[in-house]
Amino acid sequence: MKEIWDILTLCFREWPTLFKVKKLWKVEFLMWLYYLVRLPSLDIWLQRRLIDRDPDDFRFGDTPYQTGLKILQKAKICESDLFLDLGSGRGKMVFLAALSCNCQAVGVELLPSYNILCNRIAKNVGLGDRVQFVNGDFLEYDLTGATVIFTACTTWSQLTRDLLLDRVEELPEGTRWISAGQEQRHPDLNLVAADTLLFSWGYEDVWFYEVKRSK
Repeated sequence: MKEIWDILTLCFREWPTLFKVKKLWKVEFLMWLYYLVRLPSLDIWLQRRLIDRDPDDFRFGDTPYQTGLKILQKAKICESDLFLDLGSGRGKMVFLAALSCNCQAVGVELLPSYNILCNRIAKNVGLGDRVQFVNGDFLEYDLTGATVIFTACTTWSQLTRDLLLDRVEELPEGTRWISAGQEQRHPDLNLVAADTLLFSWGYEDVWFYEVKRSK
């Protein structure tokens, strides 16, 4: 019952973070405005039919701002980082990282409408120099420039999770990897911390790793 209540009251829990982080309220207002007549489920269904990918890779779910802020703080994101959100959706984590940590932030998303709208919001709030949304497949995107990678694995198929995990070998030592929804078992990923946090679909475990080459 507690989980259901927490999900139902999530919108009220977001208010403190919306006004705590400068310009975040404006991002949320524009997001609400742009998506007023766009149902996420219909939007996803219309676009995914043109993309050769498992339907399970298009499950919708937002990371709440209050949860995102806890994740960024626990991962110790700073101004010198390049934050990369794989499967960025409506871009909440990307905007939050750029605004709260003053870092460069990039979102990679298969659905083109999300990227178009997110880039428009970024321009409207003056984040065009620090935020970028790329329409593409994160299984093929160049990950090597990122210092922090965020993945909400709950919204993908198991095959996609496994294929992405194989790419850990491409990452430089010291790269931080945040995984929500699935523990990542790879010899080069060193577990730093873990937590259980509230998402739009319920409570989920979140793991924090750092790339460290196994001997």
